[in-house]
Amino acid sequence: MIHALSEAGLRALRDAASRPLLYAFDFDGTLAPISSDRHAVTLTPGVAEWLRELAKRVPCAIVSGRALADVSLRTNGIVPHVIGNHGIESPLTSRSTLTEAERICADWKRELESTLAPMILLGAEIEDKRYSLTVHVRLAQDPADAVRTSLTWLRRLSPEPKLIEGKYSINALPPGLGGKGEAALALMNHLGRTGLFYIGDEETDETVFSLPDGVTMGVRVGRQAESRARFFLHEQPEVEELLRLLVRCMA
Repeated sequence: MIHALSEAGLRALRDAASRPLLYAFDFDGTLAPISSDRHAVTLTPGVAEWLRELAKRVPCAIVSGRALADVSLRTNGIVPHVIGNHGIESPLTSRSTLTEAERICADWKRELESTLAPMILLGAEIEDKRYSLTVHVRLAQDPADAVRTSLTWLRRLSPEPKLIEGKYSINALPPGLGGKGEAALALMNHLGRTGLFYIGDEETDETVFSLPDGVTMGVRVGRQAESRARFFLHEQPEVEELLRLLVRCMA
């Protein structure tokens, strides 16, 4: 992997800035620092400022695992395109698809609650995001044990969900739906762009980095040898510097 702020990374940034790309970003851990309290997560002033400037110049999108209403509230219209629920809540998703996803998730939630699933006793928390469910284990006494137990119970649900593990969380998506990669690519094509510039920080973002076509420059926050992203940032605060450099490349 190449450090995105190295000389080689800066050359790639300048090349990306010369192309008609869609610039898309994960939210938690990328645009906003990770917090033990997910309700307190917010953009830093510097990131908000440079993201706003970038969005004045090129099409920008946020692609988040959070519910659309949640992430929209935290970004306050800084970028014109916001996708929530791991790609399910996209402006391109049909109403019938959302209705079916909502029905499935409601059934899953009732099933989990009726069984008094042991994962809840272990300190895991089930978040109902209407079109998907997320099990949070950050505050569990033994997060690794909570993940193992949660996966066992989630795999028993019917229909069996598509499971995507994040940082201290497991996301349960209706089968055949979701994935940030598919949603980002569809929006890119809808907007008539020729490629994607994407930054993310966890396994849910690998669905973008691993797209066979479309990703012009993928940047992962936190170096990981197994990542399909070609570039990396050492830590989340470097995102502000990368945004600043992108804006200056387009000045």
